[in-house]
Amino acid sequence: MMHTTQTAEDFEDVPPNDYKNFYYCSDIEIAATLVSKGFQLASINKISETKATFIFRKETNIEAVVDAFWSNKVEVYPLDFANARKNLKSRIYAMRYFRR
Repeated sequence: MMHTTQTAEDFEDVPPNDYKNFYYCSDIEIAATLVSKGFQLASINKISETKATFIFRKETNIEAVVDAFWSNKVEVYPLDFANARKNLKSRIYAMRYFRR
């Protein structure tokens, strides 16, 4: 699976409640799982210094992957997951300097 690195310029302006076209989550482990599985991160909305809402383009099986996460049945490569989580955390912390 090929992964691409997104920059802040790649993010979209996403409305806060477009549940038809986007999937919203504030759990970094779910977000890291989705990134690891190749889902497109559309944007990150910072909530506080350490919390954010991760916004993904809604794709056919995104909710099935989230359900598999909660039932402990999703499979991801450990290094992909760890790198995705680390990158998401870095982006949240970097946002304190670039967005206010």
